Amino acid sequence: MTGKAMRATIAAACAMAMWVPGTAAAATISGTVSAEDTHAGLGGVEVCPTPQPYTFEADCTETDSSGHYSLTDLPAAQYVLRFSAWQANLRYVDEFYDNAAWYEDADPVTLGSFDASEQIDVELAAGGSIAGTVIDEETKEPIEGLAACAWTAAGPYQRCDISDAAGSYEINGLPSDEYVVEFEGWNRVNYIRELYDNADSLAAATDVPVVTPTTTSGIDAELAPGAEILGHVSETSTGAPVENAMVCAPLASAPPEDTNTNCEWTDASGDYAIRGLPAGTYAVAFDVDFGAGPFGGMTVGQWWKEASTRSEATLLELSNPQTVTGIDGKASRPYWTPPTTETETPPTSPPPVVLALPRPKPPVKCHKGFHRKLVKGKKRCVRKHRHHRRHRYEHQRSHHR
Repeated sequence: MTGKAMRATIAAACAMAMWVPGTAAAATISGTVSAEDTHAGLGGVEVCPTPQPYTFEADCTETDSSGHYSLTDLPAAQYVLRFSAWQANLRYVDEFYDNAAWYEDADPVTLGSFDASEQIDVELAAGGSIAGTVIDEETKEPIEGLAACAWTAAGPYQRCDISDAAGSYEINGLPSDEYVVEFEGWNRVNYIRELYDNADSLAAATDVPVVTPTTTSGIDAELAPGAEILGHVSETSTGAPVENAMVCAPLASAPPEDTNTNCEWTDASGDYAIRGLPAGTYAVAFDVDFGAGPFGGMTVGQWWKEASTRSEATLLELSNPQTVTGIDGKASRPYWTPPTTETETPPTSPPPVVLALPRPKPPVKCHKGFHRKLVKGKKRCVRKHRHHRRHRYEHQRSHHR
C-alpha cells in the first residue's frame, strides 16, 4: 500500500470511528456538473455518494438548472461519487468520479472531519442514442407509456425511455458499444415483454450498435397484448388497505427461488396490477419478503385464497389477452415499511478519535443473481429484478415531467 493510500485509509477509519448515528454532521461535497462538449452546466443530473465501506446510507441530490449541486450533512468518511444523467434522459454518459466508467475504478473523496468541505467539479461526455417506435402488433396503433431500455450485455450500464403518444422513444446517453434493447409495459400497459428484434430470450436478441454521439434509429417493435392480474391487499387483522406490499405472480412451473418474478407493489389504496403476462399457469404470492436470508432467501406471507404454502395455492390459468380481477390477499405488514426504532439521544460532544484501524467485518457474499443492499439497516442479498430498477426510474423521471 502506498503512503497516499495508507493516509486515505487511516483518515477514513478515523472518520468512521468518530461517526455515530444520530450525531450532527456538517461535512459537505459540492461542485458543478457540466457538458464536456459545450462546457455548459447540466441540470437534472443525479449525484449519489456511496460511503466506503458501505455501512450506512447517504442521500443523493440533483443538480440545479446551472449544474450546481451540494451534498450536505455527510458523516466524515470516504465516498464514491456517481454522476448520472439517466433520470432526465439527457444525452450524456454517466460516470464515477474521477472520469471512471466502473465503480471499482472510482477515486474516493475523503471527508476527514465533521466540518470538511470538498469542491468536486465534473464534465460528462456526450453519448449516443437509440430511437424507434412501438406499436400494437394486431391493431398497428402506437403504444404510449411503454418502457424501452438498453443495456450492455457485458456490464450494468442501462438507460430507459418511455414511449410518447405517437409510440416514439429515444434512449440517450449511451457510450459506444453494442446494446440489448428490451420493451416492457412495467405493469402500466398490458403488453408482453420482448427483446429486439422480436426475441423472447436474451440468446435470441439482436444487438444494437451505438457510436457516440450519433443516433441509431429504426429500432422498432410490435408487441402483443398480454394477460393482467388485478387485486387488492388488506391488513390481516383490521381489513385496512395495505400500501407497499409486494405481490408476485410466478409461473406455477418456476422453482421456489423464482418466486420474485412478475411483481408489483400495492398503491395507497392497497390495489395492484400485474400486467404483460404471457399465457400460462400462475401462482400469486402476497407480502413477499425477498431479502430475508443471508443469501437472499424469500418469505411469502400468504398465497392466493389464503393458502399458507405454495403447494396449497390455487392456480390461475391465463390466456392472451385476458384481464382477471378480484385476486385479493392479506398481509400482516408491508415489507418496505420502515422499522420502529427507539429515539437516540445525541451525545453532547463528539466521541474521541480512535487511531487504531477498525477490525474488518467479513464481507456479505451473495449467490449469482443477487446483489448486496442495505435493508432496514442490515446488509442483505437481494435478488436482482428488472421491476426494482423500474420503480426507481419511474420515481426519478416523474420529477422531470
